[in-house]
Amino acid sequence: MPVVRKRLARLDEVDWSSLRTAHGTAEHVPAALRALREAEDTASVHEAYWKLDNYIVLQGTLYESAYFAAPYILDILLSAQRPSGLVAAYDLLIEIACGVSDPGLPTTVAGPGGPVDLREACRTVIASGRSAYAADLRSADGAVRRRALDLLTSIDDDPKDLDALLAGIDPGDDEEFARLLERARNELEW
Repeated sequence: MPVVRKRLARLDEVDWSSLRTAHGTAEHVPAALRALREAEDTASVHEAYWKLDNYIVLQGTLYESAYFAAPYILDILLSAQRPSGLVAAYDLLIEIACGVSDPGLPTTVAGPGGPVDLREACRTVIASGRSAYAADLRSADGAVRRRALDLLTSIDDDPKDLDALLAGIDPGDDEEFARLLERARNELEW
């Protein structure tokens, strides 16, 4: 599946006011996504991040707005100019990928062929960026490398695929990344 690349200019095509977040409607989500994309310093990234986190996903619970926001977050990740924006996009995608639907809320979203499970729909969108995450395993920025590894291990359900991907990765002097990489490799052996 090709990488999903939605432009933020198309944000207004989504009826955000009809989508749920943890705290009501998702009307504020387009502005938060634009702010994250345009953030030029760590404080601005942090501010935009918190307008998405704890709204589209809260303590591991996915809300339907996460599915609609995920392609835009992926686009932000693919076009990030600064490591802080890249790390924030990774953090959001990791939370969405690991999230689960609340059985007390709608657990499906409208897909092209009819209703689709919210969690699986989110994971499909996120998985479409797999090649970018794999490339980031070789990033010079340790925080980016760690998050790419975390996201890949969160979405990759094929141990053989993930094992092959991780086989050629050299952690270099990054002890934390080396530890996380070793743990990921050990978990694949189970």
